[in-house]
Amino acid sequence: MLAVLDLFTEREPAWTPDAIAQRLDCSLPTAYRYVRALLQPGLLRRAGAGTYVLGPRIVELDFRMRTTDPLLRDGDAALRALCEDTGCDVVVAEALGDRLITVQQLHGSEGVSASFGRGRRMPAFRGMLSKTLLAWMPRPALRRLHAAHLDEAAGEAFAQDFDTLVANLKAIRAQGWASSVGELDPGLAGIAVPLPRPDDGGTAALGVILSKRRFATTDLAAMVRRLRTTADDVVRAIDARGADGSRAGPAAGRQTSTAGR
Repeated sequence: MLAVLDLFTEREPAWTPDAIAQRLDCSLPTAYRYVRALLQPGLLRRAGAGTYVLGPRIVELDFRMRTTDPLLRDGDAALRALCEDTGCDVVVAEALGDRLITVQQLHGSEGVSASFGRGRRMPAFRGMLSKTLLAWMPRPALRRLHAAHLDEAAGEAFAQDFDTLVANLKAIRAQGWASSVGELDPGLAGIAVPLPRPDDGGTAALGVILSKRRFATTDLAAMVRRLRTTADDVVRAIDARGADGSRAGPAAGRQTSTAGR
């Protein structure tokens, strides 16, 4: 049933039960049942002429995520400080199965305009955020993601086969950070580091977006240090509050530094 929600895109914003049944290869009664179930909580709404679009409940859920997710809630102050100090757009991305999604974007004073802001699914093998997420992804999950994007991988020298992808990611992991220049937007560049999630043991990616002109004169080592400091501050803030929102001390023996990850 939840797969129905994946059908709604900018190119195809409205769907009928008949079209849903055909795309999901299910019976028409099943498609109608899915639609009714999604209408009730407001995840879908009627748009006339037997068509349906995404509903307002999704906006509410987005707000709840921003105010309850430990990374976004407790890390907000550190992320905003990074944005103000550097003037860059600050972005955070996470992996969800075979999807790499930007979950936060703060706009800096430099005023860049990036194509893959909050809520956008990123290309699997391009951009500093995607490469950082892949470099710190467990091998089985990485293999599944590569298999799910074989057509995309074939067009990318970085990931044209699994062994090539692993070798390239190994170099990024050894370096401890990733950068990209013009891979997603012609006039933009980015730098990213891993951002451990102490609440669930996963790893997100924290990055800054800046113009190519500024990137050419940026002290990359200094920017990487600033990103790592922010990542550490986010982890400490999550540890201090606890995933349930209560104040708690840091977990004993937890290594929070991103250096060398």
